Amino acid sequence: MIQPTIISRNPIINKIVQEEAIEEILELLVSKQLPLTEEEYLEGLVFILKKEHYKSRALNQLKQISETTKLNYIEKNHANHRVAYFIVLEALNWKNFKIIAKAVRNQALPPDFLIKIAEIGDLSMLEVLLDNQIKLIAYPEIMEVMEKNPEVNNFIKGRIKEIRDFYLGEDTAQEIPVEHMLEEVKEVIMMEQEQEQEEETSMEVTEEEEYEDELDLSDFSEVERKALTTLQEINNMTISERIKLALTGSKTHRLILIKDPNKIVAQAVVESPKLTSDEVVLLARDKSVASDIISKISKRREWVKNYTVMMELVHNPKTPVKDALGFVKKLHIRDLKLLTQDKNINPVVRQLAYNYYNEKTKVKRK
Repeated sequence: MIQPTIISRNPIINKIVQEEAIEEILELLVSKQLPLTEEEYLEGLVFILKKEHYKSRALNQLKQISETTKLNYIEKNHANHRVAYFIVLEALNWKNFKIIAKAVRNQALPPDFLIKIAEIGDLSMLEVLLDNQIKLIAYPEIMEVMEKNPEVNNFIKGRIKEIRDFYLGEDTAQEIPVEHMLEEVKEVIMMEQEQEQEEETSMEVTEEEEYEDELDLSDFSEVERKALTTLQEINNMTISERIKLALTGSKTHRLILIKDPNKIVAQAVVESPKLTSDEVVLLARDKSVASDIISKISKRREWVKNYTVMMELVHNPKTPVKDALGFVKKLHIRDLKLLTQDKNINPVVRQLAYNYYNEKTKVKRK
């Protein structure tokens, strides 16, 4: 049986989740007498709700867990879906707008969560749902459910009509030029295949076997066929289908869709919970990526904590100058020196890099 993925690494919580905890532990859990954090209590208590003997006491303890803990949990990409769904249902019952707003903005949560909010949420919750156009376009059934909600008003109905007319028409998806993308797609497919092979086997091969593999032209032919097929499949998709693929697809899909002529498809790639830090580095480096995507990356705190992402953004002329100036202050001396020599960046950014480089080298001399 596949075990549910939870945030906690506490062995006590893992045993509770896997239904291996003894009764004494469960009694201590519902009495809040275990050495656990609030987040660990949250996960453990939700997982014993199905045990009728503990349900009432578990619910009572869950009510006592702070709103801050629930807010922090619901916005995490790797939040357990059962725990997150409990938080959403509780928030709907208590009319807690802040928690619902966090849930709506978490693209890693399944569309079923938004469908439930669309079904029984109040007016303010329906309005915040409209802000997540990416999910609404990818899963139009959310809007269908929203329209049946008694709270829906003419403004919301009008916005839903606009989204349908603009994004869900038959001829709204534009073609992605195959010839411009083919080589990049082939390269990523080959990288993905190499990673899969490394995961599948750790068997060593002889030098002769390696040499033969490198010269196997049939492999390259298969990669090109797969690349062309993938590009053609995406070009036959609607905007809704492309956005759904951007959120749930592979690295290869995201590489293609980030170049989609429709901005909201490219934005969906950046919103994808599957987007890795390595991919963000490549996007920050790519000067052909749209300005609004680079701007979005530069404003995501968890991404710019990565030094390589920050450095690539400084070198990218499409990064907003205000953001680039903030990053310059955090760079190492050797990278500041490279910036002073880069004629492709904004002169204001280069001058600031020059000033900081001089300051830091003076301090180092002393």
